[in-house]
Amino acid sequence: MKFSTISNIGKHRKLNEDYYGNLEKGDLDFFIVADGMGGHSNGEVASKLASKIYIDFAQNEEIDSYDSYLSFQEEALRRANKEIYNLAASEDGLKMGTTAVCLIIDKKEKKYYISHLGDSRIYIFRDGEIFYKTRDHSLLNDLLDSGSLTEDEAKNFKNKSAITKAVGIEEEISPESCLVDMKENDKLLIFTDGLSNELDDMEIRAVVNENTDVYEISTKLIKLALDKGGHDNITVTTILI
Repeated sequence: MKFSTISNIGKHRKLNEDYYGNLEKGDLDFFIVADGMGGHSNGEVASKLASKIYIDFAQNEEIDSYDSYLSFQEEALRRANKEIYNLAASEDGLKMGTTAVCLIIDKKEKKYYISHLGDSRIYIFRDGEIFYKTRDHSLLNDLLDSGSLTEDEAKNFKNKSAITKAVGIEEEISPESCLVDMKENDKLLIFTDGLSNELDDMEIRAVVNENTDVYEISTKLIKLALDKGGHDNITVTTILI
């Protein structure tokens, strides 16, 4: 397995509020990408805390004492949520929040364990196609799911960046998690919305299919997003199984 992570501040931001982490521990690999929420003070603090707490939890806690790897991963996110929420509550008027998308790769059992909150994403590419993708926790998707908004209306929806789940903004969180079987030669992307807001799935897929080196994929995706405007921070982790 090979991977590469690149984070870029973009063309319009003064701070990079994205953060990421990774850890290899025996047969398991842990990844997280987090995006501090715009409009909330100290978004960069929240994303850094979430990433570091997740990696520290993976490093120091006994995973086999949990019912499943997904419950272990969700507990790591809850620990991060508690610390960020309490830190914000300790200072009057301070708001802190971050998206988070996490992945455990079990190389022995050939499984992916995925958990996320917000609009940072994981894509799994298999045989040249997007085999799996996380679905954003967003106001737009909630309105589409409820039938309050049509697909055509969604194209002109003004609050596309409004998310409905995040780490640190509420006392309790409910991550969305799933288990996916691994296949040899899978390519995985973990990225913040600085990429998906600039590039559509067809553009992302083209870069993934045209390149075999993980560094080149991450680099070319970020360059293309910058060429399209680079309106936000952009972080991409590319993994080749």
